[in-house]
Amino acid sequence: MRLQFFICAVFFSVANSIGCAAYTVQDGKLVNKETMATQSVQEHYSAVLEAHKTEQWPALIQQARIVLKNFPRTPFAEEAQFFLGVGYFHSGELDSANKKLSSYLKASVTPKHFEEAIEYKYSIAKQFQEGDKKHLLGLKIMPKWIPANEEAIEIFDEVVAALPHHELAAKALFGKASLLFQMREYKSCIEAFQTIIRRFPKHKLSPESYVSVGEVYLTQATEEFPDPDLLDLATINLRKFRSDFPSDEKIRVAESMFLEMQEVYAKSLYETGCFFEKTKRNKAAEIYYNKIIASYPDTNTARKCQEKLQKNAKNLSREKSTENL
Repeated sequence: MRLQFFICAVFFSVANSIGCAAYTVQDGKLVNKETMATQSVQEHYSAVLEAHKTEQWPALIQQARIVLKNFPRTPFAEEAQFFLGVGYFHSGELDSANKKLSSYLKASVTPKHFEEAIEYKYSIAKQFQEGDKKHLLGLKIMPKWIPANEEAIEIFDEVVAALPHHELAAKALFGKASLLFQMREYKSCIEAFQTIIRRFPKHKLSPESYVSVGEVYLTQATEEFPDPDLLDLATINLRKFRSDFPSDEKIRVAESMFLEMQEVYAKSLYETGCFFEKTKRNKAAEIYYNKIIASYPDTNTARKCQEKLQKNAKNLSREKSTENL
């Protein structure tokens, strides 16, 4: 209740402070001064281009809005939509920028600034992924408090659909996969990384994707129950990585994570072996220790098992010697 009151207070306070100054009466109608046309459409559009060239973003936004508001059926309006999106982007209004760029791309079958618009949309998604937020209630006068992870994923998907075999598609897929990993959407995350590997086999992000898939499997094994199927999948991923990029330096990173993953599984078995040992069921404990040594020979846990087996063998030998005496 207090939060709602605070939101309403901020909204009406700001709206009241800007309302009187921003509007005037023209021909008996309440008109926003900032979108009033004072020249021809050609002159206002020229002002848009000049503001874009000189990176005067507030002026660009104002002039583009004038063109869209007063001359919506002219050829200039379609281009103004694009430039308005650019202006919003450089002013930090990412949500508004995305909406305007989407409107621009939908307005024509062959938009003049198609690829540039997609590049801007990718940049918007990237900034959302990195933590930029949306306005509360979708209103510009409200603070930017709302996470935009879902919007980032949607935009990444748009980029991939628009340019499926372009450099941007690889980057968008990687951004989407990384964001899904942060959100713990592991299955969808792995699918996105594997799409990069299949569609862009020679791209620099392909080795990165192999490493990232290994990291996802390690995270799942650590956070969840160590499912043996995950270890099998991680083994396949590492084998394919070595086959596709035999000299890539990142293989060491992937191998290190795979060994760490093996350690997780070895420790799980080791705990069971220790339980049997504590309860004097040494034969059962030895089965687990030997299984660890056979399955995960390079782990620290396997070395501990070898030490335990050697120690147990010595103790057993001493006991037999004592009995013989």
